[in-house]
Amino acid sequence: MNGKQLKNSILQWAIQGKLVPQDPNDEPASVLLEKIRQEKERLIKEKKIKRDKNASIIYRGEDNSYYEKFIATGMVKCIDEEIPFEIPKRWEWCRISHLFLHASGKQQSISNKGNGTPQRFITTSNLYWGRFVLDNVKVMNYTDEEIKKMFCNKRRFACM
Repeated sequence: MNGKQLKNSILQWAIQGKLVPQDPNDEPASVLLEKIRQEKERLIKEKKIKRDKNASIIYRGEDNSYYEKFIATGMVKCIDEEIPFEIPKRWEWCRISHLFLHASGKQQSISNKGNGTPQRFITTSNLYWGRFVLDNVKVMNYTDEEIKKMFCNKRRFACM
């Protein structure tokens, strides 16, 4: 086994929850996902975000199959073919859109060029498999409100 294969194996074990023993004292993923749902509902009520029309909950049925229930319609469908591997009992599958909000971004225009504070930001051109390339990081002005909405803070995280 070469170094790359070893790295890939370790990453695969980690993704599947097999790299370290599972701690039964850890909060189950279902609790965290419920907190995320509640936070999104609060932001919707405050009109800070819009409701996701495709929001869903993934769960395991009594027949041991995985199902996805779409909140808006109540429709349920079996998604066994989408589940790539088994995960530990206290883990949960969810759509990545459940974990964070994605925006198409901001564009610099003449109207906002002088407003706000210059901030460095990365774009998709800075992202490569397994790494960031930060040779050409751009700068654009952001208002205080935009910074609150879009920049990472201690309660936000990135998925790689």
